[in-house]
Amino acid sequence: MLAGSATELVFITWNILLVACLATPMDANCCNDSGKLLAQLNTKARTVAAESCCTRCGGMPFCSLDSGNCYGSKRKDYYESCPVTVSCCAQCDGLPFCSPVSKHCYASKRKDYYTNCSSGVQPGPQPAPPLDPETLLSSVDSWMLARMRWTPDGQQLTALLKTYDGFDRHDAYDNALAAIYLTMRGKLREAKAILDFFIREMYAGTPQGVALNTDSLPSNRSQFALLIASYGDMDTAVDVGNNAWVGIAFARYAAASGSGCYALVAHDILAAIHQGRGCSDSLGGFMQRLRGHPQNTRSTEHNIDMKSLARMLHDEALQASAESFIGGMHHEYSEGDRAKYLIGTDNGEPCNARRTHWPGGFITDTTFWNVLADGDVNAPNGEGPRRMAKAVGSALQEVDETDVFEGHAYRGVRFTSLGSGIQWENTASAALAMAHLVETYPETLDTNPGLRELVQQRLDEYRSSIKAMLSKYGFMYASVHEGGSDTGIGWTYFVKPHLAATAWAGMMLVHQAGPDVSVNESGNPYAPPPQPVPTKTDVLLEAQQCIDISDR
Repeated sequence: MLAGSATELVFITWNILLVACLATPMDANCCNDSGKLLAQLNTKARTVAAESCCTRCGGMPFCSLDSGNCYGSKRKDYYESCPVTVSCCAQCDGLPFCSPVSKHCYASKRKDYYTNCSSGVQPGPQPAPPLDPETLLSSVDSWMLARMRWTPDGQQLTALLKTYDGFDRHDAYDNALAAIYLTMRGKLREAKAILDFFIREMYAGTPQGVALNTDSLPSNRSQFALLIASYGDMDTAVDVGNNAWVGIAFARYAAASGSGCYALVAHDILAAIHQGRGCSDSLGGFMQRLRGHPQNTRSTEHNIDMKSLARMLHDEALQASAESFIGGMHHEYSEGDRAKYLIGTDNGEPCNARRTHWPGGFITDTTFWNVLADGDVNAPNGEGPRRMAKAVGSALQEVDETDVFEGHAYRGVRFTSLGSGIQWENTASAALAMAHLVETYPETLDTNPGLRELVQQRLDEYRSSIKAMLSKYGFMYASVHEGGSDTGIGWTYFVKPHLAATAWAGMMLVHQAGPDVSVNESGNPYAPPPQPVPTKTDVLLEAQQCIDISDR
């Protein structure tokens, strides 16, 4: 059915002509002339209807006069063609395609109606070349140190570093990353100040986190509590993953400084998590939370963190337990062409083994963090590296994303395939993971045709985008997507300077700043540090001065 007032005009005119012809039935010319007029009116009606349909289509090249719907391709012969005005190429900054509908820019022609920006359209102004890696690292150092708030005597922090500018939120995870990065950069005084804040919270008489029985802890202190997720605007959930990251920060600082006492704190954290959330079934691993919802799920990402902490602290049994769980989350799909690692198990009774396919999409960190931590390396029959490499290839098909922000085009990864917009914490860690994959498991890149080329291309693009952002701002945004980056699973990352993303970007530069630089595994936060972490036996022979907080 033709749409709008033009259709009504044809209908009314046809009825008038019909009545007139019936009044003069012997006049053949009447009917002939009426037919010609009707054809003219019908053509005019289609033109008006097409213009109306195209106006609603917002730049898509075809519309259906029957349904009024708009389409990117001419799937049916009767679709009307709509004029397409290209207005997005000028801001694509070198990316070869743009969508005339969303005005977003893309590196590949994912849909057939995308406009080719490399043909006859001038790209936007090119950014200045990125600064050299050490200059970029120095800018990250300066940005991070400027966020530290000290007591008047300069001995302690008055608060943890803010997660975002503009919010009174101080996440334990983000601060653990900051301490790890500062340790990598040799800024031990500043890293120690963050860790001392954690100590005051964990061994305090009135903890905000979850207190545990201390009988099984290596320090044998009278009081100990695992940390809450965030201070300031408090998130009082007590997550295994956040606390495992804090343990990693203590372990890496202890290795760099030679302090057995800080290693002892890391051993306490590992033992406390095992006591409160460990599972002894065949699946293995650790449940997600001691406080908050969901509590009894086993999270793949949290078990990746635990595998890394256990490996650093030479606890082979807990490392194997976490690895068993990670391997159990491996899942192939699309008739075996693709692979991923599921988010974990269902909530319910403690240590239930029901794998969940929620939320149905691709979870980014369960693949890239897994590779970076060698999480599934010990899978049966030596299949671990191949499985991880296949999942990386799938990730680059599922979560690759582009954004344009303040005149510059960026490329990275979404938080999940269900989300929107680049999430920069995951992008920096993805670059680290791909560099680690190329360096550590090069033979796996040839198991799938084209995988080596794809991984190297995306690694170069993601790393270049991160270096461009650091060169321009001196820090990383959490998101540069309009309205923020939606994770697709319940929350959004803001268009604001972000501590975790900046720390991950700094670690990426320490690890490998470009293809012409050798990989430095000391920049991998999941890897055992260059110097060994003092063992449990060693630290028990030392004084516990760092956790004697009675006078603090």
